Amino acid sequence: MLKASLILFARQVYTATVAALLFISSNNLSAQSNRFEAGISAKARGQYLTAIRSWQPLAEDGMPEAQVNLGHMYNEGLGVDIDYEEALYWYTLASESDQPEAIFNLGLLYLDGNGVMQNSPTALDYFERAEELGVAAASYMLGTLQLSGEQGVPVNLQRGRDRIRQAALGGVPEAQFTFANVLLSGVGAPRKARGILDYFFSEPVSIGDPFLSFVWGRIAQENGHSEPDLERLVGVTEVMLEGRRTEAEELITECIASGLENCPSRARTD
Repeated sequence: MLKASLILFARQVYTATVAALLFISSNNLSAQSNRFEAGISAKARGQYLTAIRSWQPLAEDGMPEAQVNLGHMYNEGLGVDIDYEEALYWYTLASESDQPEAIFNLGLLYLDGNGVMQNSPTALDYFERAEELGVAAASYMLGTLQLSGEQGVPVNLQRGRDRIRQAALGGVPEAQFTFANVLLSGVGAPRKARGILDYFFSEPVSIGDPFLSFVWGRIAQENGHSEPDLERLVGVTEVMLEGRRTEAEELITECIASGLENCPSRARTD
C-alpha cells in the first residue's frame, strides 16, 4: 500500500481568492502566510504540537493548505493520537477547494476503510480526480490496481503500464521500481509479431527490456528507494546489459540532471 509519506504537502504561500481579498486586509494575508510557514518550519524540526497550533486557526478560517496539513497530522499521529475521522474531516474540507493532496488522501482513507466505511469505487473516484490534478502518486495507485485487478478494478495491463510510467516520470520512487519490474517482465507491452505462429496462438508474448529496466531500477535507487527486491532487480539486469553499462549510466545521469524531464521510458517494443 502506498504509504502516507508519499503525501505531497502544500508548501506554497496561500493565495486568497478575489472575493476573500474584499474582506481580508493585506496585513492579515501576510500574517496568515507567516503563520502557515511557521507551522511548516515547526513540523520540519519535529515540533508537531507547535505546527498544529499554527495551522489550527488557519484551517478553521478556511485555508485549504492548512486543512491538508492538519489532516495529515491526524492521519499520521504526529503530535496527536491517530484519528482518521478527524483527518477525514479536514481532508474533506480541503477537497472542496480542489486541493490535490487532500483528494488523494481521501482516496487512501476510503480504500483502506480508515475513518469511514471501506468503499473502493469512491476511492477510485478520488484517485482519478487527484490524477487529473497532477498527483503522480494517484497514477501509481490506479496503475497498480489495473495491473493486479484488486479492489474490483478491471485488469487493463496496457493502461496500468502507462500509468506506472507516468508516476515514475512524476518522481514517485515506488513507481520507478514498479516500472523497472514492468519493463523487465514486458507486462502491458505491445504484442510481438510472430508471423504465421500468430495464426495458431492468440496469447500475447511478453517482451521485456532489461536495459531500460536497469536504468529505472537505478533511478529508483538514486531517488532513495531501497529494498532487497530492488537490489536483486538491478543486479540481474546489470548482468543482461551486454556491454551497455556506460550507456546506461549516462542515461541515468542525464535523466536525474534534467529533473526527470529527459528520461528514456519507452521500451523498444512500445
